[in-house]
Amino acid sequence: MANQTLDAILNVEAATGPFSVPDAVLEQTLRDFIQLQSNTIAIATDLVGVRSVPWLEFTWYTGVNGTFDYPLDDVALTDPTKVGTANYSTKLEKGQGRVTFLDAVRLRGETWENIDRQQLAIVRGRADKIDNKILTDLMAGAPSGNDVATGGAGDATKKWGGTGADEEGNVLSAMDNIFANAKVSGNEPLAMVVPADKRSALLNTTLYGNVVESLADHLARIASLRIYYTRDIGSGSAMVNDALLMVPGAETAEFFTYNGEGFQETELTRIPGLGFDWMLTSYMGSVVHEHQDGAGAGENNRLAKITTVR
Repeated sequence: MANQTLDAILNVEAATGPFSVPDAVLEQTLRDFIQLQSNTIAIATDLVGVRSVPWLEFTWYTGVNGTFDYPLDDVALTDPTKVGTANYSTKLEKGQGRVTFLDAVRLRGETWENIDRQQLAIVRGRADKIDNKILTDLMAGAPSGNDVATGGAGDATKKWGGTGADEEGNVLSAMDNIFANAKVSGNEPLAMVVPADKRSALLNTTLYGNVVESLADHLARIASLRIYYTRDIGSGSAMVNDALLMVPGAETAEFFTYNGEGFQETELTRIPGLGFDWMLTSYMGSVVHEHQDGAGAGENNRLAKITTVR
């Protein structure tokens, strides 16, 4: 079993349907394949910490200010910190993917091709939902005081790619806001999420000093900045018309999936005379971690928006 390909696992006798008799191992294999693939192709899972948890709701308490006093007299004691009740929470919510594998597909000799495409539809659909959830929370968690305006709201030429745009200056200003306000060392690598239709603005080459390179390569070299592109843009989307600069990692935000007991993650059901109905259920959620760095509730100074880039 461990050495079989997914094709071999799923390609069984026509008499028992495309999945054979319901088998917990086969269903687990398909579930793990879909969840792993969707986490892999989602861009936002590269920006935050990702872990599986045995709970659906959790509360973090932030009402403690840690201190370290130095130097102290040999017979002195440091003062205790005050314990408070400031806190924030997250809740994992239900998501489902569902597909029907038709007997007719098998009869026409298209089993693997068809199943593969249907699986990929669930994979991509789940990845899109993961990206939307994480990016929506990250954008909401960026303090307005860290915002950098391109000027594109009043002058279209200042949108990225326009004749009056200053893409490098916008990014460097947002970078300064993060390192000035967040509890960071000042040496952390950065990540930026940009609307996909502004890719050319960052890949267009220019002369920096005596080096001809794109702005994306220039920023990677001078600031350890990695760029991710997203199509989750426009009215009602996660990014709308903005870009997001951030310090990536679990200290900024996390994405959770539930792996405890209490529900059936995969269900394979025979539809008489038609085929097999397959369903994947997963509980997911994310959180922007709060730090005692002056940011408001639900916000983190490790995040900064660059507004109206498109």
